[in-house]
Amino acid sequence: MADNKFVRIGTKGLKIAKLNDDGLVVGEPLSLPGTTEADITVTSENATINADDGPYMTLSSGISKVTLKLSNYFLTPEAKQMILGTKYAMGMEVYGDDAMPNHVAIMFETQLQSNESHPLYMGLLNGTFKFPESKNKTKGSGAPDPSPDEIEGEFVLQERGDRKVAVVNGFSSDPSFDMTTFTNYVMPKDQTTLDAAIKKFADALKQAESSTPKVGQ
Repeated sequence: MADNKFVRIGTKGLKIAKLNDDGLVVGEPLSLPGTTEADITVTSENATINADDGPYMTLSSGISKVTLKLSNYFLTPEAKQMILGTKYAMGMEVYGDDAMPNHVAIMFETQLQSNESHPLYMGLLNGTFKFPESKNKTKGSGAPDPSPDEIEGEFVLQERGDRKVAVVNGFSSDPSFDMTTFTNYVMPKDQTTLDAAIKKFADALKQAESSTPKVGQ
């Protein structure tokens, strides 16, 4: 990968899964067609401390949160039920005081232009969304120009073995990439499959780090 130049293009195949209090998937993931953008912002806090009359050291808290902003041409009632906890019956979608956003996991794929046959999969482990903006424009005389719905969520760190994780990128161009392990790591249906995925990654990481020369060697 170091010898190639890559550009991420496109967003497709977005799936959402509702999670229970243990971070495990409830029911089946829901596909969300019509997504035009998926913008991820990783937030960390850095602070510079001073000593000897000048900057001495920069300290970092690490990742504190991850924000995902989705633009989609139409969030279906089914999607809003899963994401926002809205109620739907008899063709009526109700936003009430009992509408509470659910914890969800997200997966989607984007394309690396220099390697179109092997997409980059992106997973966000556990977050909740705010209620979306809905833009409705009058119809003009030209071609239709619809505005997508925009929805923003914050994702928090989740325990995955001995580390806390918020985002996982899956490079399918890597021969060792396994889609089943990636899916079970991001959207685990039960504790057994999650533990197995955690162990597979931990073992592979240990092997990779042991084969990497240390500084000074």
